[in-house]
Amino acid sequence: MKRLIRFLVLSFIIFQSATAQSLVTAEIQKNSSLTINGSTNLLSFKIYQDGDKLSRNKFTVATTQNQNKIFVTQNQLSVIVKNFVSTNVLALRDFFKLLKSDISPTLQVQLSSLDLQPINQKGKVYNGQAIVNITITGKTKQYAVPISFNNNGNVYIVDGCKKMSIRDFGLTPETKMMGMIKVSEWIDVDFHIICKISTNREIAAL
Repeated sequence: MKRLIRFLVLSFIIFQSATAQSLVTAEIQKNSSLTINGSTNLLSFKIYQDGDKLSRNKFTVATTQNQNKIFVTQNQLSVIVKNFVSTNVLALRDFFKLLKSDISPTLQVQLSSLDLQPINQKGKVYNGQAIVNITITGKTKQYAVPISFNNNGNVYIVDGCKKMSIRDFGLTPETKMMGMIKVSEWIDVDFHIICKISTNREIAAL
């Protein structure tokens, strides 16, 4: 999921040019976070990565804009499952087991498009959605992920949350203690990403 967030952030800067393909460079900052919230019938838990776990290396990608819609191609990327941590050691262990991290150590994420609308006159705050394909243990599901975005100079902030069912990927929630503890099939994926972004150059006008 963290690689999806990278490409969400990278794409916003292209609003500065109309219907052009551009190269952009971004660097995720340490105050960023990615959290998966889950629950059982007895308690809730969260599994997360903070800015120290998210990559802080600079990276570059090409994006294309058509009016308010942005497309990113050739962005099939991997997320390492065991980079997640939690204060609930048992929940984290069960999370790794559920996602079969020993035989499927990565999740595959592909961003298809973004559709954004400004919500103030200055055009610095946007709401919209991203269309993404997520693959877990070999099964792929497409989601429309609601997002919000704002910037201060070259610093861009993206926030979003998506509820999804693990059954979408053929996974079955566990029961424990002879059925007394039941894990919910529903999880909420929350992200707060702070990123420095710069436009390298315009490749070609379309």
